[in-house]
Amino acid sequence: MQIKVIESFVCLYQERNITRASAKLFISQQGLSRQIQALEKELDVILFDRSNTGVEPTEVCKLLYSHFKNMYGNYLSAMSALDNYNKKESNSCSVAFAYGVTNSISSDFMFDYQKQHPKLNLEIEEWSKATCIEKLMKTELDAAFLVTPLDKKLIKCTCLIEGEMLIAIHKSHPLAASDEPIDFVCLDGENLITGVPENAVRQMMDYLCMKTGIHLRVIISSSNNLNFINSMTESIGIAPITQTIAARITNPEIAIRRVIIPERAFLYYCTPHKAKNNKELADIRRYVENYFKTTPVEKLLKPNSIPVDFNHTTQNKRA
Repeated sequence: MQIKVIESFVCLYQERNITRASAKLFISQQGLSRQIQALEKELDVILFDRSNTGVEPTEVCKLLYSHFKNMYGNYLSAMSALDNYNKKESNSCSVAFAYGVTNSISSDFMFDYQKQHPKLNLEIEEWSKATCIEKLMKTELDAAFLVTPLDKKLIKCTCLIEGEMLIAIHKSHPLAASDEPIDFVCLDGENLITGVPENAVRQMMDYLCMKTGIHLRVIISSSNNLNFINSMTESIGIAPITQTIAARITNPEIAIRRVIIPERAFLYYCTPHKAKNNKELADIRRYVENYFKTTPVEKLLKPNSIPVDFNHTTQNKRA
């Protein structure tokens, strides 16, 4: 019995939906189904009853869930303890990017830092924002690049840049009629083509909807919306996008519009409140802050991305 199968079992039990669970696990629906079927064959039981609306755990599944959940939790704890031990024994630092952040901001600058410091074992990771925060609070991560919204009481947050939101819509959509920026509340009631719940852009969108009280109907939730956008032949919905995705849109029927959001959106460099006090981490922090302060804005974006108004927070402090 492999640990990834136990992880899949726990996730499917919690989500009760193969589509959501596979997106959360970043595997295909077919791959998740095969793992669960293999586990059922190994245990010689039926774990889930399948239907068109999702899956429901059987009685034996409910019996096994707490045991498998504890097994997976113990595995994560063991791996975390081993990781922390290895870090203490080596010249190692771990820096993470939240899912979705690297879609718009190139992470090459961190790889450049690693090349400049070959003796440092710099681990560059990617996790959901929630996992990044949890790992920072447990000091299992040394730093992470996260976006709005954040509870700054949980971790230390340093603003690096301020950004804006773009949407992709079919030219026949009423919101595409004008080139003027669109107020966020004008999106109320629209169909939404968006990322999986763990994606940073999706989480920001959900937060802004909650803040303004508007409601959007999710019709497509995928880790890669580019194919949907490039195949649109009519107005089916709006898609919040990053600069990188915008640059890769080849569909001539798609319009890109800037959205005026109700709250300033930031990219943050985050560290634990009880951060380790060593020279390597201090050097990385200085490097990151100086990089975002001095690097021309267009070079911060992914290669071939379109220009978008980004303002360095050190240069644009508003009341």
